[in-house]
Amino acid sequence: MTLTNNGFLFDHVTGLTYTLNSTGGFILKKIIDGNKPNEIIAELTQSFDVNDSTARNDFEEFFELARVYGIL
Repeated sequence: MTLTNNGFLFDHVTGLTYTLNSTGGFILKKIIDGNKPNEIIAELTQSFDVNDSTARNDFEEFFELARVYGIL
């Protein structure tokens, strides 16, 4: 997969493309870089100025959708 800085994701295996918002792009980049979920959630709270609950919900929702779409 290729993820650009502006949130464009290309899956080389399926040929499918996705457009991620800034939160989704941030989360996927952190996952690709090997960060653990709790690390990503902590970084979300700082980078997007949200509370822990919101960051955790955003992470879990993105992770589940990424699994459903076969991205992860």
